[in-house]
Amino acid sequence: MKQEQDIRFSSAFERLFSPEELDALGKQSGFMKRRRHVTPQKFCMALVSALGAGTTNSIADIHRQFNHMHSTDIKLKPFHKQLVKMAAPEFMREVFEKALALHLPDMFAIREKCQDIFKRIILQDGTSFAVHEDLMLHFPGRFNDNSPAAVELHVTYDVFKGQPDCVNLTEDTAPERDYLPSPASLSGCLFMADAGYFSKIYIQQLQDACAYFIMRMSNSINPMAVCTKTQQVKPLKTWLKALPGAGVLDLDVQWPNGPVYRCVAFAALDHKKRNVLVCTNLDREQFPAAVVGDLYRVRWQIELLFKEWKSMNNLNKFDTSHATIVETLIWGSLLVATLKRWLINAAGKKYNRVLSLFTGAKTAHIWWLPFCFDIVVSRGADLAKALNNALAFLARHCQRQNVRRDRISGVFKLLYNTNESSS
Repeated sequence: MKQEQDIRFSSAFERLFSPEELDALGKQSGFMKRRRHVTPQKFCMALVSALGAGTTNSIADIHRQFNHMHSTDIKLKPFHKQLVKMAAPEFMREVFEKALALHLPDMFAIREKCQDIFKRIILQDGTSFAVHEDLMLHFPGRFNDNSPAAVELHVTYDVFKGQPDCVNLTEDTAPERDYLPSPASLSGCLFMADAGYFSKIYIQQLQDACAYFIMRMSNSINPMAVCTKTQQVKPLKTWLKALPGAGVLDLDVQWPNGPVYRCVAFAALDHKKRNVLVCTNLDREQFPAAVVGDLYRVRWQIELLFKEWKSMNNLNKFDTSHATIVETLIWGSLLVATLKRWLINAAGKKYNRVLSLFTGAKTAHIWWLPFCFDIVVSRGADLAKALNNALAFLARHCQRQNVRRDRISGVFKLLYNTNESSS
């Protein structure tokens, strides 16, 4: 079984980074019109290795990595010409989407009491960061004084896979709701999102599509609310004034001429000490208010993903006034982050251990560069050996430290790592 896993893992990486596959993708995307010294495969590997080490601060660093990795002496100017090509972002985006499609068994599963209810748990959120202020016309920011130029990544995240399903890159001013997944694609799934995505039209579409949802509502919303215990009817804000400091209210809310939805109010649950109001269609008997709160806390997984992207993959360090370069480097960084998570998941599967995604990304300066160099020079059995070395390092040094605590109050209270029972 282990040997079959090794073959599957190494075959997946060999296909993803094969010169034939990447060069063909480069032609298809328009990145390579004729073969040069800076081929799509060599270009991609230099980006991946440099950005993944977490120490890259300039284009010159990536250029040096290219020459070192491929034993060449290409000057900066011809390398820069490839980087500024209009097709470069599209090429890197397509490689990133190929990486998202790499098959691996789920990293997480939901505990038994919810196992037969939700097909998947899908999260939606966005993260933004500033880019060079000269790009304010190309990437206008929402906060002109502090960040006149900024980009936003709109992310649909699959909790079980521990990976995004879809990522869209836009200017920071783009409407977030335009990038919500289609309700039909969420049939049978639990969908969760923050208050910025709340829409009465969208939650009705989710209901019609037989999807489950927990969506946070803004504290400014004030529909009429019915207490399910006393049947008293009051505006929602009136109910909240009576909410105890550590209490919970489970209400029915209804807007004029609209359907009735369940609203659960938690006192001072978020980091700003505000009440947290969530709208859901989960059944009260099967999912009491406390369970709804535990499920909504799973949404924090996407925030951890954003922290990992920004802290460990150079995502917010791009100081260039060239929009094409910014987009190319962003897609390159996301590709790196996806591959690291894939490898950490693979190491957990192979060695039956519960590994920390953040620790695996944090230690990349030790294991990532040697692994990338091995990918460039290895094929077949040699590539499998290089992959096994990386997986062995991750299994040995990146184990999650306090799984028992996490089962009580953390991510594993409702979820469990698929290797947990074997660890």
